[in-house]
Amino acid sequence: MGGYGGASGRIKDKCYYDTGGHKVKDKNAIEVAEHYIEEGKYVAFLQEKNGQPIADLSVEGQHIEVKGLSSVNPDNIEKKIRHAFEQIHGDDYRYPTETHREGKVVILSRHSKDYSESEVYDAIKKGFLSAEHKGFVTGKLELWINDKIYKLN
Repeated sequence: MGGYGGASGRIKDKCYYDTGGHKVKDKNAIEVAEHYIEEGKYVAFLQEKNGQPIADLSVEGQHIEVKGLSSVNPDNIEKKIRHAFEQIHGDDYRYPTETHREGKVVILSRHSKDYSESEVYDAIKKGFLSAEHKGFVTGKLELWINDKIYKLN
């Protein structure tokens, strides 16, 4: 339930449902999911459960957490990255360790046009490096700005 793929025949503007059968409202997760669906990948929106951290998406079995960020404060960015990786690993306890897969965080730029692309990139990179230095980064991280995808590790 809640899975979509390139051949799913989804009609534009029709709503998506998560793995629990609930309507998905997170516009950031939907935007990223549609990118993967257009690539022909199988995407499932993961059901949120109160009090339990969980990633937004499963893309062909890889958990992906999407963060729409508008801050250029590296400390705030670091906190968001830390929380995102906690969400990715939120349900690891349910599965044997040998089946755990590397997750990915997608930072979707929601920055004001007052900031240049390089300013946004530099701020995200600083926050990322700080999070990495502190051991919070446990998978891949991508920054999506203006239809460009930057892989930070």
